[in-house]
Amino acid sequence: MNIWVTRDEPPDGPLGAALRALGLEVVHEPVIARNALTDARQEIARLGPDDWLVLTSVYAIESVAGDVARVPQIAVVSESSRSAAEARGFHVALVSKRGTAKSLFSELWVPAHGATVCYPRSSQAELPEVGPGITFVSPVLYETIARPYRKSVVDEVEIVTVTSASAVRAIGVLTLPFASIGPSTTAALGDIGIEPWVESPQPNFDSLAKAIAAQVNVSRHHRA
Repeated sequence: MNIWVTRDEPPDGPLGAALRALGLEVVHEPVIARNALTDARQEIARLGPDDWLVLTSVYAIESVAGDVARVPQIAVVSESSRSAAEARGFHVALVSKRGTAKSLFSELWVPAHGATVCYPRSSQAELPEVGPGITFVSPVLYETIARPYRKSVVDEVEIVTVTSASAVRAIGVLTLPFASIGPSTTAALGDIGIEPWVESPQPNFDSLAKAIAAQVNVSRHHRA
């Protein structure tokens, strides 16, 4: 069974590797591209140890200026993001309980009251409704753009993986089953009337790959 990896990663990237490790065939055809615009050094350098830096993707974690980002408290969406942030020496003080940017911000406003919150973001990310008593800054860290891809890929695969709302918007409506990495991506699928074939229990690549493999095995059993 061929699995379409649509995220912006090289052919040996983490999602493709996780799928191959479980014996699944991968078709690598990214549908989005990300280009760093800044490292947000100027904005982050103004933060003190009681302020907050919100990083909602591994790409953002890897793109911000590391030395100044070690000063503030860090808020992230998932345990995989925590691991990536801690690998850079960041102080992770909050991990969203529900694994979405929306839930992360709702959980952040109380502990961040009276502080500055810096949210370096994608050009396509929505800005949250800011809680009271918060100084909020949100530089555009990178741009996310739709990337031309081979339309014939839809005839080569049985399952489409989507790991961001941007990927969902770039692909649009297909009759193929979609495998979603988590609630935010599933919500984007819902916006275009699609219910995911499977949603990862945890918003990380290993969990998504295991969820796909488990569902593939169930499908094979029913066909047997």
